[in-house]
Amino acid sequence: MSQEKSFKTFRKNFGYYDRTGIQEYLEQKASEGWRLVKKQFASEWEFKKTEPQKLHYAITYLPQYSNEGSFLLSKDKKEYLELCAASGWQFVCAYKNMVIFLNEEENPLPLETDPEVELTLIHKSFLKHDLPKSIFSFAFFMIAFFYLLFSDTVSKGVDLVLGFFAFLSFYTAIDFFGYLRWRKKALAAAATGKFSRTGIPDKLLSALMDVFLILCVAIIIIKSIIMSEWETSIVIAVIAVMVILNEILDKLKKKAENNWKKNLFKFVSFLIYVATIFFANYILDLF
Repeated sequence: MSQEKSFKTFRKNFGYYDRTGIQEYLEQKASEGWRLVKKQFASEWEFKKTEPQKLHYAITYLPQYSNEGSFLLSKDKKEYLELCAASGWQFVCAYKNMVIFLNEEENPLPLETDPEVELTLIHKSFLKHDLPKSIFSFAFFMIAFFYLLFSDTVSKGVDLVLGFFAFLSFYTAIDFFGYLRWRKKALAAAATGKFSRTGIPDKLLSALMDVFLILCVAIIIIKSIIMSEWETSIVIAVIAVMVILNEILDKLKKKAENNWKKNLFKFVSFLIYVATIFFANYILDLF
């Protein structure tokens, strides 16, 4: 196998503290013949092609380090890794304050044994990693949302783009509140000696996301109609159709039993996405 084909980067997004989701994803990739090499920027994960294996992954959070380099250069690194290796946990990589290990044993001893200590490490790391980003996102969201609400002009495409970024900022900010809601439940479980799963869907926050998205779209449409900026309304309608079609395709893809059907649905989704971009640009050029 060539060097290029033996390594591959996959994209998968997780919340920073979602150790459960990350571990399960890495173990699934190992069963498919991909072994983690490095956690890259944002949602990118680099894997090396191997034989399908049953591997166990574990994630710990070390708030005293800011990145992999600072961890590997630390004086305590050698002793810490030797302690983990004694239980079969091999160091794979680090990303910001998150350190990833794997274990090839069938029933390995857990890397973390005290849920309260783990929660303390996760909390310190999360605040160091995500608090500044959440504050910035919330501030940008407030500025963008009030501009959409109170500005007396509608520029071609500007409100649409601003609404999109306001939604992304709201998503980042609300993810922080999702973490705080999870932490409250996790602390209650830790008091009884239990570890809590991360990445649990939060129905309340999901509902707030849906309501806010609908509200942003409604504001833009109402403003564009009042100010006779019909192109904005048409573009939003086109994007709405794209979202609905992709939701249908996503459900069909999940039900598909054959890989070729899943790949077909992915390809059709891509075509719809490309067609939406071209059609939206065409509409804006017409006006």
